[in-house]
Amino acid sequence: MLAILLTHGAAQAEEDWLTRSQTILDRLEGQSRPAWLNSNPYQAEANQQALDIVNASKSKTLAAMPDGLATPSQGKPVRVMFVSFSLGEPVLKGIFQEASGQEDVLLVFRGPKPRQKLPGFFAELKAMLKDIDPVPNIVIDPTRFQKWKVATVPEIVVEAQGRALLRVKGVISLDWVKSRQNAGRQGDLGRFGEVYDIAEIDLLEAIKSRLATLDRPRLKQQAIARFWQKRQFEVLPESREDRDRLIDLTVTAPRDLVAPNGNLIIRAGYAVNPLDQLAFGLCLIVFDATQPAQVDTVRQLSCRDKNTRVLYLATQLSRQDGWEGLKKLETMLDAPVYLLTPDVRQRFQLQHVPAVVEQSGNRIVVRERKVLKPAAGEKS
Repeated sequence: MLAILLTHGAAQAEEDWLTRSQTILDRLEGQSRPAWLNSNPYQAEANQQALDIVNASKSKTLAAMPDGLATPSQGKPVRVMFVSFSLGEPVLKGIFQEASGQEDVLLVFRGPKPRQKLPGFFAELKAMLKDIDPVPNIVIDPTRFQKWKVATVPEIVVEAQGRALLRVKGVISLDWVKSRQNAGRQGDLGRFGEVYDIAEIDLLEAIKSRLATLDRPRLKQQAIARFWQKRQFEVLPESREDRDRLIDLTVTAPRDLVAPNGNLIIRAGYAVNPLDQLAFGLCLIVFDATQPAQVDTVRQLSCRDKNTRVLYLATQLSRQDGWEGLKKLETMLDAPVYLLTPDVRQRFQLQHVPAVVEQSGNRIVVRERKVLKPAAGEKS
């Protein structure tokens, strides 16, 4: 608890400190160290962006109704009826009414109409379902059309465990198909009525076609640019002189601090200095990575305790250079570089950079250092 309190910063006010401490106690068990200590803080968002890009290229089955619908029971035979707006509104409404309340029935569209957006498709479908309760199971699933090679509608396929037990074309009566099931009929029964061309596009093929026209390298660069453009930095002014400041982390509990098991941890009025119980164990080197002179300066800074763990914290990084700039910086310093967070800046009362933050006795010392200027004619 004290390590987390120290590194992530308790609030300045004592009541806020106690509230935060109690929350930490309540949630501590099973929790890992703060993310900024364990890995590059950009990683989670970078992974999410990569995942979004990958998912955008995958074939998906989309629910046609935005409200969310029940799905037929897994493992049991399902009467899958392939439908289209080409059947006409009266026929479709009749199918919807018959399918209402039948959990083993799935009505499948191939996609929206040509040049129709999905919201428009949903709106048209919802208007037809206005007076039907409960709403039948309806999905957009172009993969099913492709799997069973459905080229006209209506067609019904009785599915079970990925196999077609029975199929028939030109039939709009679900009860008729049910009666054939009950009679033990199997296989392709053929065509028993009029069939129509499918009015909707193949959504899966439309997605594939769209992806084929995308400029992947350009989209990747745009995603990277957006990532860096929206980063919030904790910018601090440059140090103009060498200055050491001592920070006392002692706080006084305004009320009792109790562990989840009821044990008293800290009594009201008791002063606590985390460094009396647990060493800081870190040396933070804080600097502005966009300033070459500061980068040169921090390369020459050192921590007094040579055995402590050094963490480089940048107040800001070049938005233009992005990941390549970060990689180059980490190579130069031969260490990972993290972004300075508001909690750390406030807890250690950081005012100017570059600065070194480390333990001195039972205090924290912040050593601000004047930036080393390159000699005349020397490149920084």
